Amino acid sequence: MRVLHLATTYPLHDGDSNAAFVAAIAEGLAARGHDIDVLVPWHPELELERPGSGVRLRAFRYSPTRHWHPWGYAQALRGDRELRRDAYLAAGPAALAAWWQIRRSRHRYDLLHAHWLVPNAPIVAAARGNSPMVVSCHGSGVFLAERLGWAGRLARWALRSSAAVTACSSDLVRRLQSFGAGPVPVRMPYGVHTDRFRPLEGPARDAVRARLHRQHGVPADAPLVLAVGRLVYKKGFDVLIEALPALAARVPGAHVVIVGEGPLAGELEQRARANGAADRLHLIGPAPHVELPCYYGAADVVAVPSVHGPAGNVDGLPNTLLEALASGSPVVASRVAGIPDVLRHDDNGLLFPEADAGALAGVLAQLLSDVAARHRIGSAARADAEANLGWDRVAARFEKLYEAAVAGGC
Repeated sequence: MRVLHLATTYPLHDGDSNAAFVAAIAEGLAARGHDIDVLVPWHPELELERPGSGVRLRAFRYSPTRHWHPWGYAQALRGDRELRRDAYLAAGPAALAAWWQIRRSRHRYDLLHAHWLVPNAPIVAAARGNSPMVVSCHGSGVFLAERLGWAGRLARWALRSSAAVTACSSDLVRRLQSFGAGPVPVRMPYGVHTDRFRPLEGPARDAVRARLHRQHGVPADAPLVLAVGRLVYKKGFDVLIEALPALAARVPGAHVVIVGEGPLAGELEQRARANGAADRLHLIGPAPHVELPCYYGAADVVAVPSVHGPAGNVDGLPNTLLEALASGSPVVASRVAGIPDVLRHDDNGLLFPEADAGALAGVLAQLLSDVAARHRIGSAARADAEANLGWDRVAARFEKLYEAAVAGGC
């Protein structure tokens, strides 16, 4: 089957982790023998040639200059709470450029696949002609459709044009159903590369841990809490920093490392200074995606403190959660959005109430103080990831969905 994917965000190069799940879906389908093209906005850092991926990457230009490119690549939302003004200005040219690229080539494809309800589903719906369309909803597009009246109207129209709709969490399924349009959404959780993200043990773990502690100025014997993600409101890193003083009182040597970049870096640093936790917090910036397994393997506990941001935006299903589970890391995560779909309390992780810094400090201290519990939970996490979360399983489910959509069964 020949399929065109339209994505607003995609890894800019092999080391980039932005929207790695979109690349994994496309590459997983290509590995199953499908002919996959992915259309994305042009960006000066975008590498189109990806040897070995099995995917053809195409870019559409919408800007008259290489210095102005606010569309896509996690740039359009300011702190993940509102659209930037220049993103509004780029919306028309970007949508028209994507529409034209799809319109002129749609006859080559058996199916069109739009990633994100807004903006991409309406673009594909307008360009698709009689070609069937699948829409995959990842979180922020649904948030925009709920928040902005014009976006909601476009979303309903696109949903009615869809042969099938997927969502990465039961929370997104429920929110999509509230639009009252289109086919019943299918919950399709993301996967994880279980061969890439796997436990580190014995001397290998000790060596990686020692290297990372030296590299980031963490005391050699410090219990280490890791968090990974963009520095935006919905990741809840402010809650983690708020929990640090109470955690330090119970586990005096504990340190927190946050891997990622984003607009809230300065605000998070200021918050840590204000609550006296600056010497225990390490905001280390981004790390190449290939390095992330080392960070998960070296951590004693991984924290995923996701929240609803100030405007209501929330992660669908955080990739860092799945990567940590596959790495056999003991995970503590907030009971929000799609996290409870895959994390079972006191089985393959620990859950705590959203935005409750005291509860977060409590579960972190509980695990940092109990080696046996960390081993039990980490082992269960790895076993669950191997059994249920491999990308090959996700690709097989998308393949069946495609077949039904092309046959008119969705």
